Amino acid sequence: MPELANKFSRRSNENLLQLWRGRDAIDDSDIDTLRDELDRRGLSKEVEKLCEQPASRDIYGDLPPGPQTYLNLSVPFWCAREIWLRIRTQNSIQLGAVIEDARRTRPPSRSAARAVLLYSYEYQGRQYSGRVIRDFVFNTAAANSLAYDFHKGERLPILINRENPAISYFPSGFGAFEPIAVGFQALFAWTVIIALIRLAVLALMHKA
Repeated sequence: MPELANKFSRRSNENLLQLWRGRDAIDDSDIDTLRDELDRRGLSKEVEKLCEQPASRDIYGDLPPGPQTYLNLSVPFWCAREIWLRIRTQNSIQLGAVIEDARRTRPPSRSAARAVLLYSYEYQGRQYSGRVIRDFVFNTAAANSLAYDFHKGERLPILINRENPAISYFPSGFGAFEPIAVGFQALFAWTVIIALIRLAVLALMHKA
């Protein structure tokens, strides 16, 4: 099927080899498609070398650790930022930006990971830059798409604010469920922490 054949077509060579290294974590139905794409790009020698090594189930284990997200409150924060940008770019101008960087990190312990897309664009003779940052806990597929389906130097369609061209928007592809669920979870955790601190302060005051 064309959709299956194109599943890995936008991924970089490095990411395809990374996926092959962690092929034990890939669905069996995708293995042949991934191998065909690697062969089509002339990466057969690299694949053979990886076949001599034991496959890893941790596909993204070699990624740098993500930032500290403080009970994952950054997940709803970056989602709210994207919603704000979407509102500010209604009735906007569509431009072609140039991708400067696309990457993702792995989560340290139970913290959220991060997917980042950086781009630049020109409007009326001036240069601007924009970014898409989404922290995530569950939606790995959307994070991988944001980080690996876009490559440095490619063109990216964006929307800019007519009155303030420095405000630009490109949808990340993340749904709303995760930010809401993680946001409530994080707010609950912070509420418990604040309550415990307050109880500790009251106990100290009582003893004094």
